[in-house]
Amino acid sequence: MTRRFISIKTQFVLIAMLMVALSSTLWGVFAWKTERNLLYSNLENEGRQMLTSLSSPIINALVYEEMGVIEEGGLLDNFIEEIMKNSTLKVVSAFVTDQNGKVLAHNQYTEYGKQYDDLLTRTAITEGRYQASLQKQPGQSGTLLNMAMPLHIYQKSWGALRVVVSTAPLEAQLQGLAKRIAATSLAFFLLGMAASYLIGRSMARPLQRLSEIMASVSTDNLLVELPPDRPDEIGKLQESFRTMLERLRQSEAERKRAVTQLVQSEKLASLGKIVAGVAHEVNNPLGAINASIYNLEQKSGNQLRNMEIIKQGVERIERIVRQLSDFSRTASLELQPLASEGFFSECAEFSRVALKRFDVELVTEDRCAPALMLQLDKGKIQQVLLNLLFNAAQASPLRGIIRLSAQLTPGYYQLEVEDQGSGIPPEAQRTVFDIFYTTKHAGEGTGIGLAICKSIVEMHGGTITFSSRPGKTVFTVSLPLTPTENGNELL
Repeated sequence: MTRRFISIKTQFVLIAMLMVALSSTLWGVFAWKTERNLLYSNLENEGRQMLTSLSSPIINALVYEEMGVIEEGGLLDNFIEEIMKNSTLKVVSAFVTDQNGKVLAHNQYTEYGKQYDDLLTRTAITEGRYQASLQKQPGQSGTLLNMAMPLHIYQKSWGALRVVVSTAPLEAQLQGLAKRIAATSLAFFLLGMAASYLIGRSMARPLQRLSEIMASVSTDNLLVELPPDRPDEIGKLQESFRTMLERLRQSEAERKRAVTQLVQSEKLASLGKIVAGVAHEVNNPLGAINASIYNLEQKSGNQLRNMEIIKQGVERIERIVRQLSDFSRTASLELQPLASEGFFSECAEFSRVALKRFDVELVTEDRCAPALMLQLDKGKIQQVLLNLLFNAAQASPLRGIIRLSAQLTPGYYQLEVEDQGSGIPPEAQRTVFDIFYTTKHAGEGTGIGLAICKSIVEMHGGTITFSSRPGKTVFTVSLPLTPTENGNELL
């Protein structure tokens, strides 16, 4: 079962939506409850202040009535009427009881003489404490605020003052407040959603771009352009991906190089067998031809000029056969430990001797310090150097300078041959190491030398590279210092 794909932007927006909705709801409920408690508290405070201000005059009226100074009930009815006309509070009922809970004055005449024994009245009379409570309004949806003020003086209870106030105005005010809070919460929610979407998009966009780049990567496409660096976690992810790509490119390059070397080795091995057979077969008639030429040379006459031409052709064939034989024998190495200093001095000496027939100057420089031990097939590496030096001499102008140098690079011992020739044409640089390829004129080169050089160097586990431009060509032979396994040969 495949899991449904949900983008990071969608996840972020959904989580942000939930958080904003929860925050908006909690804020709205908190604001509404806080305001509700404040309004009810203000309502009760106003009612209590009114009852407190009237309690003393009512007590005085009760005292005067008991003393017979004023008529019974007349003054109390005036106080009740005054309470009912209060413009601030919506009074539903108001009455005064004696110390036994009997109604002495009431806004409804039918309640006169009625006995009240409810908790509020009883607590106010017996304990002398102010009491208030909210109660559901009978038959309606609103609530009533019931208040009871004790009428006490000098520890004597004269009764209680009871007032019932409707909370309908307050409820209407709370409904309006709830609508405003809901509108504010909705606006806050919408703004939060818009901000969350914009933030989510800005965060997801570089990730989506990086995901598209990752999806485009394949073994045939490892050169992709990454977005600019960022100073955050996404930037670290890009850097990790860049490092991974670099490692993949290196691995792919090494794989291709290994495949190329394997194919080349197989070709060279097969070709070596063929070349060995060809060289053997050609050598036999060459011997007979040389013997016949020798016999003909003993005679004088016009035939000598023709014999010289034949002799030069035979010598060229012999040279080709020798190179073919050398090529067929490069399949094995005879490694030996060599001191780098002595090895380079010997190479420099035989190079000077070999280049005497050319009108060039050889400059040698051993930059390998300190000296170290090498594991090489001396004869084959010298064969490589001679081939490179002869090519350099043939390409150099008269009295040109050829440089032979040695140096150390991390993990490699390098030999360089530099000349001042016209350079290798750009269109030929990809095929210079192919067998039988040559830039020389017909009859001057066999096209085998550089192929032999490449084969010998690769058997050592090294590489041979070059850079060329008019006036300067440099061939670099890099031989590994650490033991590596190359085919069946271990350096």
